[in-house]
Amino acid sequence: MAGGGSNEDDKSRPLVLKNKAPRWHEQFHYWCLNFRGGVTIASVKNFQLIAVVKLPPPPPQLDHDKNILLFGKVGKDMFMMDYRYPLSAFQAFAICLSSFDTKLACE
Repeated sequence: MAGGGSNEDDKSRPLVLKNKAPRWHEQFHYWCLNFRGGVTIASVKNFQLIAVVKLPPPPPQLDHDKNILLFGKVGKDMFMMDYRYPLSAFQAFAICLSSFDTKLACE
């Protein structure tokens, strides 16, 4: 059938995520990520994940400039997590939890 089967192809394609690169803030002279007010404290644990562009083209519903997972510090021993499709809450939480293991001695 015309146009059929693409959803099945999309489901079989693995989702590859990467850290979003920070941008240089000219005014303050430091690297930063835009958390749109969700993260209020600088931390080595803060990160954003985006989908990696791979060939063949990814499903149209994935916008590669949109964050799939945000994680950042908002207070002493307080962090925020924001995620969207195609991650589940469990997957997002597991990714965020894993960020603590390698960065405990960094702060």
